[in-house]
Amino acid sequence: MLKPTLITLLLLALATPIGAASVTLGPGAVIAGGEYTTGGGLTVAVEPRPINGKLGLCGIWAQSDPMPVYTRRAASTVLAKGVVQIDGQTVTRNLNFLNRVRPAESYAGAPTGCMVVNRAWTGDPTARMTVRIPRQKIIATSASRLENGPRVFFTRSDLVNPALAKGSLVPSYITSRSSSGTQY
Repeated sequence: MLKPTLITLLLLALATPIGAASVTLGPGAVIAGGEYTTGGGLTVAVEPRPINGKLGLCGIWAQSDPMPVYTRRAASTVLAKGVVQIDGQTVTRNLNFLNRVRPAESYAGAPTGCMVVNRAWTGDPTARMTVRIPRQKIIATSASRLENGPRVFFTRSDLVNPALAKGSLVPSYITSRSSSGTQY
């Protein structure tokens, strides 16, 4: 029988995803994201919420459509390296708790995924929340053994909503439409 380590227990206690089917995104969410060098982009929108006296983070993510085969499943890897900071202090790493939605002009009212972090809810209106997703290389599993395989990067973007960026720059015969909602 495996015994949970102290580190594992602490990580579980510090950040716990919760079901949030009835929680929708408000109009004041912080929006961030980036673009793939092959075209298309990924947008996240996150906002703080009080959940049982703790700080809750609720939000969504969306990705351009269509996407090349070697980037259409990259979102979970890209989101895993994302962080949320409040007043410069990191409150969570890994944005995979966010709910996937279709790209839209506005995400207000979209159903969210939420996470409770081990920080008391203060409701401080002067607190500044930022969301960052770093530049990263996307490695296609089928091409990972190739030394000169496709070099695709995810980079931060100045676009307000990168998921609305033109989809794949690759010919349509090697792209695929992605599924909607949480069916990713």
